[in-house]
Amino acid sequence: MTTTPGGVCYIIPRRDDIIVGGTDAAHDTNLEVDAQTASEMLARAISLVPQLAGREVLEHKVGLRPARETIRLERVSGQDMTVIAAYGHGGGGVTLSWGTAQRVVELLDAPAQATHQ
Repeated sequence: MTTTPGGVCYIIPRRDDIIVGGTDAAHDTNLEVDAQTASEMLARAISLVPQLAGREVLEHKVGLRPARETIRLERVSGQDMTVIAAYGHGGGGVTLSWGTAQRVVELLDAPAQATHQ
């Protein structure tokens, strides 16, 4: 994810398509596609990767991405089983997933008393 003059932008290539996105609007719970927002996101992506211009848009989706000031990533004590809290990534969930997963494994492998943060 990067910040362009018009806002945030991410471009995620996949096997059969490319995900283009990027909004950062606090407390926006609208689940309807906003045509202007979609157009602005695509324009930001094209400014970064001009080869996207003229490509077919397969669909638009809207997702809510709960965020916190900081990610919660820690072992939760006092449970009958091992519980790792890992949430609050907001719109950075996809880009942060690998590092978060690595840290979860580290917490699972560490002795319980040594993992409090």
